[in-house]
Amino acid sequence: MNLYLGDNNKYLASFLDKDLEVDLVYADCIYESTDFSWSDLCYKLLKPDGIFYIQTDYHTVAEWKIYLDALFGKENFINWLIYKQEWGGISRRTFPKKHDDILMYSKGKGYKFYPERVMIPKVTAGTNLDKRGDGLKIPCDVFDDLGNFSTVSKERIKNKTGRNIQWQKPLKLFNRILGVCSDEKDVLLDPFMGSGSSGVYAIRNNLEYYGIENDLDVFNIAKTRLEIELKN
Repeated sequence: MNLYLGDNNKYLASFLDKDLEVDLVYADCIYESTDFSWSDLCYKLLKPDGIFYIQTDYHTVAEWKIYLDALFGKENFINWLIYKQEWGGISRRTFPKKHDDILMYSKGKGYKFYPERVMIPKVTAGTNLDKRGDGLKIPCDVFDDLGNFSTVSKERIKNKTGRNIQWQKPLKLFNRILGVCSDEKDVLLDPFMGSGSSGVYAIRNNLEYYGIENDLDVFNIAKTRLEIELKN
């Protein structure tokens, strides 16, 4: 575990100075922000054929798609993933906005992808339409099978006042998007570490991890969480 408190651009630039190279970038960034500077640094840190994920929503996904198409090249766009969740308030003036957008890019055509690790049951299992006979399929790009990450889930991390840490993501999401394209000993970079869920994935799957968080209280929560995870 390599954890850093402070501005991610500062640390990302220092990683470049140290010639660090990473296999994977996962960034659950500030959804309303169009500050693209950190993504340029992450691109430089990525190894050839490395994978880059950015998780955002309707506020800025269009801007990010245009920017990343130019940065990586449209030919290196892999997937526009929809992570669906249907909890929270309902507007009566719009269709309810109940998903995040995850853009997936590669830094070359030789990227790793292991669909057999994330197969899910298919509706046609046991019928003539189950051509392979194993009852499994690769999930489509709309993740509506992962279920809601409830505010009362046992996995939820709380702050000192007992409130849930904002924007925490469930491990089942990382098991899918990182599990499909990583190997043991790969290097994972998270420039918006938050409560450290991506770090928990890294520990459990034997990845080297670099996490950066700007909020002191959240950083300390993540640090404690990951220290406990390492001991287990």
